Amino acid sequence: MKRFLKWFGAVWLIASVAFGVYFWPRIDQWLRFSPSVQAANFAAPATPQEARQQDLQYLASILDYDRSFSPEQRAEFLSLLSDAKARAAGMNEAQFLMETHALMALADNAHTGSDSVAAFRQFNRSGLEFFPFADGYYAVRAHQSNKSLLGQELVSIDGHDITAVMNGLARYSGGPEAQRTYSALNFLRSPDLLHAAGLADNPDTITVILRDRAGAQTEHELAALPPVAETEFYYRHPYHALRAEPLPDEGEEWVRVVDGKAIKAPLTLRDDGDLVKAVPMGGGMYVRSNYLVEYPEHEVKSQLVAALSGAPDGGFPFVIVDLRWNPGGDLGNAMPFARRLGEALSTDGKAYVLVGPQTFSAAIVAAALIKQNTGDRMVLVGQPMGDRMQFWAERGESFVLPNSGYFISYSTGYHDWENGCSSAETEHCFSAAERNAKPIGKLNLDHPIQPTFAQYASGQDPVLDWVLGQEAR
Repeated sequence: MKRFLKWFGAVWLIASVAFGVYFWPRIDQWLRFSPSVQAANFAAPATPQEARQQDLQYLASILDYDRSFSPEQRAEFLSLLSDAKARAAGMNEAQFLMETHALMALADNAHTGSDSVAAFRQFNRSGLEFFPFADGYYAVRAHQSNKSLLGQELVSIDGHDITAVMNGLARYSGGPEAQRTYSALNFLRSPDLLHAAGLADNPDTITVILRDRAGAQTEHELAALPPVAETEFYYRHPYHALRAEPLPDEGEEWVRVVDGKAIKAPLTLRDDGDLVKAVPMGGGMYVRSNYLVEYPEHEVKSQLVAALSGAPDGGFPFVIVDLRWNPGGDLGNAMPFARRLGEALSTDGKAYVLVGPQTFSAAIVAAALIKQNTGDRMVLVGQPMGDRMQFWAERGESFVLPNSGYFISYSTGYHDWENGCSSAETEHCFSAAERNAKPIGKLNLDHPIQPTFAQYASGQDPVLDWVLGQEAR
């Protein structure tokens, strides 16, 4: 019996050590970067004004969890929060939402912000969806009541030219210019939110000046449509406006510049629900990654690696990795693919990485990992990405304002994919970044390309076309 107990004790000790060695990095990461959030504890508000006061009081506690605010930004946040509380009684719901966006944007960190889902679901719409191209902002989708305006360029809203409008909306998001411009599209679609930002005269109508393809300018009054109906389509990114198919919140009530019939969508915008799409192309391989989160029906990590399984002897002459619509996810799902890409590419081959403002978070990390594994063979093409190479991300439990229900995004872990970081030198360096980030320098665009409206409207993809043209030479 004693022999058995000694044997059992030894096995238990070895198993415990092995368990600790295997799981400790995950436990340590959870302890350091995933805080529990204390719930709000207020009496039921008697008025909407009291509800907003309570929400703002609770919002002050975000600084107990968020690490992306500098000391100076924290002081400014608390000062402006105090001012907002003094004005809360006179705010409507749209003004209150925009106030939370302005406060969180003070961190100047793209992962730190207020509720974009609420901006999409709870506020009215103008009936025109605009998207930025190299030559301006164009209506790419229109409600049937505005279908004659489809494809026209936005010149101004209520006397504010479009540049002034976008500059005015920039203060409601953090991060670099590309991210601020892209996030502003969530507000540009709503007269209510434009009015709350002081950029429209009325919350229910806006007067726009549009320019048609012949260059003629005309004035139109757009009456707001109600918020989107409750559908399974919980939220859509601004780029979804480019898709050819009707979206669940639209049905057949909206028309599109690119409808998939007369004009076919380019490959990059087809089959958007396929999180990984791999297509052999000109002797190389095209791999589009739209999300780095795994689902039972989408085993992203293995699908990405499998996309490179058919490499010829000597490796692919080129691989195109399309990250233009990827908002991020789990960076761990990108690491095996990046390693395999370095192996599957020929020694003189090219890894063309296509990026844009929607390329965000773990998708930016994916680009950095590809650079680590392919070095000078990587060519970055497209538009500036949606964040810097140094940013704050990660969070623990959700932080939700108790009355409005607005989701507030906070950040606990620091990433530096330009120089690498260590917890010994940088407080709160995120553990996965500490293990995997290498000093690769800045990821500047090697060849910047932003499509024009005419290229989009004719179903072209000038970014992919440029790559294929390079390989055809």
